[in-house]
Formats: sequence, structure tokens, C-alpha cells
Amino acid sequence: MPEFSPVRRALLASAAVLAAVPSLSRAADPYPNRPIRLLVGFGAGGPTDITFRKLAELASKQLGQPIVVVNKPGAGATLAPSSMAKSDKPDGYTIAAATAGLLRVPHMQAVDWDPLKDFTWIAGLGGYTFVLAVNADSPYKSVADLVADAKANPGKLSIGTAGAGTTMHLLAEAFAGMAGVQANHIGFKSSSENATALLGGHTVASVDAVGSLLPHVQSGKLRVLMSFDEKPAAWMPGVPTAKSLGYDLAYPAPYGLVGPKGMPPEIVARLNTAFKAAIDDPEYAKLLDQLRQTYWYKGPQEYPQWAADFYQSERSLVGRAKLLKP
Repeated sequence: MPEFSPVRRALLASAAVLAAVPSLSRAADPYPNRPIRLLVGFGAGGPTDITFRKLAELASKQLGQPIVVVNKPGAGATLAPSSMAKSDKPDGYTIAAATAGLLRVPHMQAVDWDPLKDFTWIAGLGGYTFVLAVNADSPYKSVADLVADAKANPGKLSIGTAGAGTTMHLLAEAFAGMAGVQANHIGFKSSSENATALLGGHTVASVDAVGSLLPHVQSGKLRVLMSFDEKPAAWMPGVPTAKSLGYDLAYPAPYGLVGPKGMPPEIVARLNTAFKAAIDDPEYAKLLDQLRQTYWYKGPQEYPQWAADFYQSERSLVGRAKLLKP
């Protein structure tokens, strides 16, 4: 048998160990080393879906791996993140879109998850503008017209939204309560279904993110009666805010990114960096302008505290909508 030097024998031994345990080399691979799933709690085609598909596309360039969007609507947009929290590992390969419903639904019904303890709050990424709209050929030229008709014809007013338990649902119920009218809420699986129903005359009005209704407003098919922003928007001339009409409903609705609880800080930091680069990309800025959404950002140090504060404030909105759980 040939004789080997001590150095060569050591190298051969090391190679044999690595060959026998290949997972050692894979374990050292940096995150991410395979595709990432991003769960979205709304159906395809709506503003949330469009927004997170663009964010996934831009962040994947930073991460070097594809981010695959999986639509999982239901339970006030909480089915996607809550199912992730209960079944996925905190390894960064399954993350979810977080909308206001995640911090609201527990005030409305019993759930088997905790919005603060069962998630890693990664980053806040933007915000919506919500509006109340009707068909352009309807007789309602103002909110006062809509309210007067609803009072004269109890049970006639139906308001469509993108789902039960969503921000749109809460705003619709709170508005109806403050206006003193009966409104039948019709919850759809997506904003696109909601818009289609309004265009087809199947609902009287709609509360939704303005981005989902804007193309139909611009084409002259729909009319916006009011917004739920704090201040009037320059790009909606003549459209009053709910607050200016006497309804205390100035409502910001930020969205962001969460993962299962216990995610390693280095993975959270990697995702935050990638998605922060995504929201700072000119392509995303262009989409925000198209959808009339707002730039808003909270990093991993700020986002959990923001979530805790917002969770408390959501109880007030749920109360005004008379939907607090017993």
C-alpha cells in the first residue's frame, strides 16, 4: 500500500467525513437557498394581491431566490397568516402578508392564535386609502343622498366589501351605524369580485381600497362619494372625507410582513433589508401611485410595538361597528 504524509492523511480523512455527512456543507449555506412562499389573505387581482406580487418580485432580486405568492383568502384575511403560524417552521421559507384584520379579528371572535405572541413582525411596508363608491348611473350624487334613500327605504342599502372581518367591512358597518341606517353587508372573496358586483348592480355601494375601484372611476362607470382618509386627496378633487361629513372614521390601514414566532434575527434582518429595498424601488413607487396607496415603513425594531398599539386601537373601531365579541 502506498504511504501518505500526515497532512495528506488528514485531508483524506476530512474529505471522507464530508462525503459521509453531506448535510454539513448544506447547513452552512446562507439563507435563502431555496424558494420562499408568501401567503396573501386576499384573492387574486385585488390591490393586496397586486401589491405583494410586485413586492415579491422586487425582493426576490435582493435575495437571489424566487418568492412564490400563494393566495389564501378567508377569515377576514387572517387565514393565510394564522395557518402559517400554526403549521410552518420559523425558518424564513414561509412568510405572510399582514393586514389590519390580523389585529382586529381577535376582538370580533374567538381565535386559536394570538396576534402578538404567535408571529414575528418583520416589516411594515405601506398603506391603503379606502373609499365609499356607487355606480355612476345611480341617483346618489352624495353621501347625503345615499343616507336619505336608505332611511326612506329600510333594507334597500347593500354594501359590498372584499370580505367579512376586513377593514372595508368594519368601515361599512361603522358608517351605517353612525348614519343611523340599516345596511346589508355582502362580503366577497376579493376586491375584483366586489367591483364586479357593484358594476353589475348587484350591490348598491362598495367600500374598498381605492386602487381596486379607480380604473372604473376613471372610465366613468363608478362614482366615489367619500374617502376614509384623514385629509382630502388632491387626486380626488371634490371628494369629501368621512370626517368632514361628521363621521369619525379617519382610518389608516397599513400592511406589512409577518412570519411564525421565533424567527432567527439574522433571517428577519435579511428579509427586512430585501423588502425595504423593494419598497424603495422606483417600480414600487409607480405602483403605489397607480393604486393610490401610501408609502409607510416600520423596521423589525418598531413594527412589533406598532402592532401592539394598533391591536389596542382596533378594539375601538370594532366597538363602533358593534361587532365586539361577547
